[in-house]
Amino acid sequence: MAKSIPKVNGMDWVVEQINQQTMESDEFTAEMVMEKTNTTRASTHNRLKRMCEREELTSRKIALNGTIVNVYKRVST
Repeated sequence: MAKSIPKVNGMDWVVEQINQQTMESDEFTAEMVMEKTNTTRASTHNRLKRMCEREELTSRKIALNGTIVNVYKRVST
C-alpha cells in the first residue's frame, strides 16, 4: 500500500521550509560582511546585489534568530 502524504497548505509548507533551513559553513550574511569590512549597510547590500547579478554569488532566504535574511554563497567555478 502506498504511503499517504499529509496535506499541508501552502503557507504552512513555506514556513516549514524556512524554519528547517540553516546557514551552511560556506554561506554568509550581509551583516557578517559589514562587520569584517566596516562598510555601510547600503554599500554592502549594493555590492552583494551586483555580485549576484554577475552570477559571482547565489543567495537564498533563511530564518536566522527569528528574522528572515539573505545568505550568500560564492558560485563554484
